[in-house]
Amino acid sequence: MNRTQALAEFVTFGEHKDEAIGVIVSASSSERTLIYSVTLATVLDVLKRCLAGEIEIDDLALWANVIESRSDIDHSAVEGMIYALSNSEQMGELNLNKIQRLISVLGKA
Repeated sequence: MNRTQALAEFVTFGEHKDEAIGVIVSASSSERTLIYSVTLATVLDVLKRCLAGEIEIDDLALWANVIESRSDIDHSAVEGMIYALSNSEQMGELNLNKIQRLISVLGKA
């Protein structure tokens, strides 16, 4: 798995996410040029899977924190949503009701 595939696997909560994390972590800082973009469809899919119990809420928050902190992942199309998911101190604790509201808001975008 190359780095682009690993980023895609991580961002989409793919079946090989754990393997992807190893590839991502092993990339040197000089390899952090932008190579993957997060889409609204991807965020909606991840939120729906969390709501369905496939993804833990804590994992969702960690996912958003990683996306927000990486220079090789472009999240500008969903920046506000990633911020809301990764900053519970400012936005309040994540729960299933909040996730449902976020899905409703995003679905109308």
